[in-house]
Amino acid sequence: IIKMNLPNILSFSRILFIVPVIFLFEYELYLSSLVAFLVAAITDYLDGYFARKNNLSSDNGALLDLLADKIFISTLLIWISHNFDNIFILISAILIISREISISYLRIFIINLSKKVVDVKSDFTGKLKTTFQMIGIGFILITPITSSLIFNLSVALIFFSALISWYSFIKYLNKWIV
Repeated sequence: IIKMNLPNILSFSRILFIVPVIFLFEYELYLSSLVAFLVAAITDYLDGYFARKNNLSSDNGALLDLLADKIFISTLLIWISHNFDNIFILISAILIISREISISYLRIFIINLSKKVVDVKSDFTGKLKTTFQMIGIGFILITPITSSLIFNLSVALIFFSALISWYSFIKYLNKWIV
């Protein structure tokens, strides 16, 4: 059972923020959609910060944080793929989501072997991937009211994050399996 302390509430709220991000965008409230997205993205930092600061870190909390990240990013990528007719977004979404499913399975496998969540924590490359995904998705939310340059930049960032995501997956494979 997951104790619902502040860090875990912040992690869970990231999943809930999917609704206002999409709803506001669909009703052409693009800046509001971006703000909702940014608040959700900030919870990704704050949950860990408060867990460490208040000594509330737990294996269940760490796994909830990972799950919230996967659901948040994957859902938004599927929705973005539906809304923007762009092959690079579609390919990126497929690459990122397939990596997220694969890394989740690998983490479960490693935890079953070692019984330690700390063995499957993200490294710098994983955090870099998340940063590029968040920036790319954030930019794409305002593309209807910006230039095509911003759209192209956001697509490039999302595509680059897909490449980094598979690079980090290979690094994790080498670290955890070999």
